[in-house]
Amino acid sequence: MRKKLLLLSLLLLGGLVGCEDETLSTFNSGSSTSSSGDVGDEIQILYCSPDGGTTDASGTRESPYDVQYAMNQLKPGGKIVLLEGTYVSSLTIQVSPTIGELYPATSEEEMKVMEPDVVDGEYVDVLFDFSMQPFYSANRGISIDSNYWHIKGFTVTGAGDNGVYIGGNHNIVEDIEVYACRDSGIQLGRSSSSYNSIDQWPSYNLIKNCTSHDNADPSGEDSDGFACKLTTGYGNVFEGCIAYNNIDDGWDLYSKGESGPIGPVTLIDCVAFNNGITTGGVGSSNSDGNGFKLGGENISVAHKVINCIAFDNMACGFTDNSNPGPLYFENCTAFNNGSRDDDGYNFSTCRDVATSLNYYKNCLSFCTGSRVSPITGEVRVANSKDEYKGSADHCLFYNGLSNLYINGIQACDYSVEGLKGQLYELDEVPFVSIESIQPQSSLGTPASKIADVHSEWRDEEGNLDLNGFLQLKEDSPLQTMGADNAPLGANL
Repeated sequence: MRKKLLLLSLLLLGGLVGCEDETLSTFNSGSSTSSSGDVGDEIQILYCSPDGGTTDASGTRESPYDVQYAMNQLKPGGKIVLLEGTYVSSLTIQVSPTIGELYPATSEEEMKVMEPDVVDGEYVDVLFDFSMQPFYSANRGISIDSNYWHIKGFTVTGAGDNGVYIGGNHNIVEDIEVYACRDSGIQLGRSSSSYNSIDQWPSYNLIKNCTSHDNADPSGEDSDGFACKLTTGYGNVFEGCIAYNNIDDGWDLYSKGESGPIGPVTLIDCVAFNNGITTGGVGSSNSDGNGFKLGGENISVAHKVINCIAFDNMACGFTDNSNPGPLYFENCTAFNNGSRDDDGYNFSTCRDVATSLNYYKNCLSFCTGSRVSPITGEVRVANSKDEYKGSADHCLFYNGLSNLYINGIQACDYSVEGLKGQLYELDEVPFVSIESIQPQSSLGTPASKIADVHSEWRDEEGNLDLNGFLQLKEDSPLQTMGADNAPLGANL
């Protein structure tokens, strides 16, 4: 995994309040916050190791704790340092004020941190391996059912359900890679089945610069890269994340009639590709294979998708999944989706034809006309058409044969002449590169990290850098065809 030490830089977005630089430097310097939140006492730092102890240890580097014990003991403002190694567990590592956390944090200033040890300015390798867990809905890897935790810099694999589950508020999950779990890699949802109000559901959490891949359940219909669905509250944000080769979808923001609408979710600078099949070629007829699934059951939720890319997903790149919206798309790129068959979609965002009302700004849909099937390796005709409805501000869509350009701000409807856009012919592929990282392996290979996407597509700070893939050429006419002469599509 990538080991470069990351610094926290958060936006005030949707109610999510980030830590100030002074707070982060306090964590790193050892100057302090006491358990009551008063300044003056030294920060509590607890060390953990794969074979750490509990009451027989002291939590020092020389006598480290077990992770579960340390999380329960950590005081507000404190930090857990994970020593290098593989942490094997058949039990969920769960932090919750109701089942053992002795000193819950109550504010941003009391944020608790758990991260790997640092050697020569880099994180050491830390892997949490839950492969001994049987497949079962309660067998999660790490479950944060508390508030104000910041976990970062390690890898999680093999959980019997979710790799990381967030049931609390104001938490940060950063620079974590999750793979080969038996439900969604990272999921947000209520921490108790008795919580039936949206005000009780996890809110204002940030999932930043994480990668989730090769998650697969036996039925092939539940394991997404990231899930924020069914019972999630307001202000949850995904930023700089990658979801690939998950057996179901990249992102799942499903709302269900029984529980009602979830809170609006914001996705920024995220990438979804090859979803619907694992890197080992495992999929099923139940696998949806969408990049970004943005709803369910005709329930209206106003999600925002900004500067995101979806390509080579088995079904759709971006789909409302019957959410009538209004959904907001800005500077999103969809490329060659629908690789399961020849009737796929880049944008499928008006399944509720009567009421869909979305907003698209500077979006770009493109198809090369052919693709290599990730299942068989054969070259197939590409037909990644778009279905869109609402309002558009300078967008280039695709109808299965040609591109359609909407030059200005207007009502849009893919099925209505005069509202679908004007035919626009491109002389050449507008991108620097259309050759992506291909983690696909031969059929039957066990799910594993074939290519180190989590490292190769990130810079030293952990932000996405696709090295020219699906980035516009400098001389492309699309560089000035967006609103106010801005570029079309995502810039990553």
